[in-house]
Amino acid sequence: MKARFLAVLAAITLAGCSTPRHQPPGENHVSDKGPQAGQQQPFICRTEESGLGQPLVDNQQGIGHPVRAAGGAVIGYSSQCAIRTRIQHFYFTGSEFKPLEGGGVSLPADVQKIVVNGATIPFVVRVEVGTINRFIYTIATLERAAWNRKLVYWMRGGVGIGHQQGTAMWMNNGLNGSEKKLMPKLLAEGYAVASSSGNQTGVHYHMRLAEETAAQTKAHFAATYGTPLYTVAIGGSGGAVQQYLFAQNRPGIFDAGIPVQPYPDMVTQSIPISDCPLLGQYFRDEVGRNPASRWAVWSAQSLVQGMHANDTARNPITGTPGSTECINGWRFAMPTVLNPRYRDVRFDKALEFYGYRLDALDKVKWTHWNDLEDVYGVDADGFAPIPIDNVGVQYGLSALVAGKIDAAEFLQLNACVGSWKEQRDFVTWQAERDPFDAANMRHSATCRDPGGVPAPRRAGEQKAIRAAFDSGHVFTGKRLGIPVITVLPHQEATLDMHNARQPFSIRARLLAANPEEAKRQVIWFARADTDLTGQVMGALSVLDKYLSGGSAPAEFADRCVDSAGAVIGSGPGAWSGVLDGGKPGACTQAFPIYSSPRMVAGESIRGDTFKCKLKPLATALGDGTYGPSPRFTQAQQTWLARIFPQGVCDYNNGL
Repeated sequence: MKARFLAVLAAITLAGCSTPRHQPPGENHVSDKGPQAGQQQPFICRTEESGLGQPLVDNQQGIGHPVRAAGGAVIGYSSQCAIRTRIQHFYFTGSEFKPLEGGGVSLPADVQKIVVNGATIPFVVRVEVGTINRFIYTIATLERAAWNRKLVYWMRGGVGIGHQQGTAMWMNNGLNGSEKKLMPKLLAEGYAVASSSGNQTGVHYHMRLAEETAAQTKAHFAATYGTPLYTVAIGGSGGAVQQYLFAQNRPGIFDAGIPVQPYPDMVTQSIPISDCPLLGQYFRDEVGRNPASRWAVWSAQSLVQGMHANDTARNPITGTPGSTECINGWRFAMPTVLNPRYRDVRFDKALEFYGYRLDALDKVKWTHWNDLEDVYGVDADGFAPIPIDNVGVQYGLSALVAGKIDAAEFLQLNACVGSWKEQRDFVTWQAERDPFDAANMRHSATCRDPGGVPAPRRAGEQKAIRAAFDSGHVFTGKRLGIPVITVLPHQEATLDMHNARQPFSIRARLLAANPEEAKRQVIWFARADTDLTGQVMGALSVLDKYLSGGSAPAEFADRCVDSAGAVIGSGPGAWSGVLDGGKPGACTQAFPIYSSPRMVAGESIRGDTFKCKLKPLATALGDGTYGPSPRFTQAQQTWLARIFPQGVCDYNNGL
């Protein structure tokens, strides 16, 4: 029963090296700086799920995680989730890593051999595991070969809301699919690989906490094994976000990065994604009223949503063909980020299993914003301010100007799309009955009537916007400082959330804020079925040349490859036409790039405008906002004024 529970909960989310010089096995390494201020409680320790046993008792005041004797009685509590540092060994069979029992005194018959520095040795990996800053770190190295004195810092993705420690890489079958493919290659080349559960965004999305955890983990590595020649970060999705933000906020942690399937940051990503359910519910309502509606054709929804949509992909809501990236890629993201009452049931199972009070998490507001209360602050009711804003946003504007939707469709869409409720008014999301969380949207029963009441829009809190920027949770493009090779398998056909727009959003921010910094970022695309492991290792080889030689080699350039890895296009013109308006380059032609709801509404590809400046409707009607010719009758202008009484977005002046 215990094993089954741990499996369920886990779904939430050096050659020649001998014993470390400065930290013998068994020493309790909590943090170089001691307990950190502002630590969350409750905070569920997950060392048992990593096969590392219970955490160490550090108080008798009931603070933190209950620790039990063999008979089940509570003997104390762990506020720091610490364990004693230990060394474990694994061997590689050629297809998988297996635990090596007995410290490797005798080797199993299926151990693979590798050649390192001309010597053939068993592929045995030494893994140090311990806790730093409440999270579980691992350091993996070859057991009996010379360390190449280079460090890879591995970072994981996901979207988490804190209050838990996460689990360790390596331990208890703790490698995921991409890690199982890359770890053998990295280790065989002599790299040491460090990681921490605090650098997994599926555990939390507090980037300053993640940054501090990485800095402490790297400092421990240097003190124990020696200062590496350089450190390259590798990680996908949220692991890529961390690379860009750490480079911006704390130079020196990493010397280079390979962000795979990146976003510029998490908080600005929430801007267009907050639109997805609003638009999805609008289309659903329209098709419900009229099955012959143009929005019944799934690909048509892309006219407004901007993201890819097609008529053949399986829809997880309907179970039939036809869907959008908003649904397949993002349906479950917004409740996790925005709904304060949406708590994963696995947390409740964990409370019961570990013996917490069952109401221990009842005061938690389950949003990104409340997870970072030390950044955003809270009001008298404990709710953090949020920057989500759609006042003045003209959904479908580009489609209107292009003549792909007419004035009546544009007006009805904007009158009825509505907005999200205030945090205190949210109710628990019932995913099966309410796929877009419409119960937490602001609607109007008469919005479709030109004389009716438009559904209200929501104004984001300026305090939250300022805090997001000031705390470094927004990638501004002002500083990068390290060479990065962004690697992206093109998955638009499957409506994957890691869309092709994101690397160019990052570059656009760099170009706008500091064009010299943009030279440090190159973009590599590959077909979805290309060997991604090979692309990442190729990027690492290029960065090794860059860091070892002190300047960018010729291979440090934009490029794209086909399924076999053959180059389709490379160099400065490969992505021409994406950002510069020029003739499409070879890569631009080969890999379609879609937009977003806000881009269709007039925002740039940078995607960093939480709250637009507003201009009077009279100005918009006269300055070409709606195209060169009149779009609206006098009656429609009156309706437009009812929808946008405060004016409409002027994206030339963002906040």
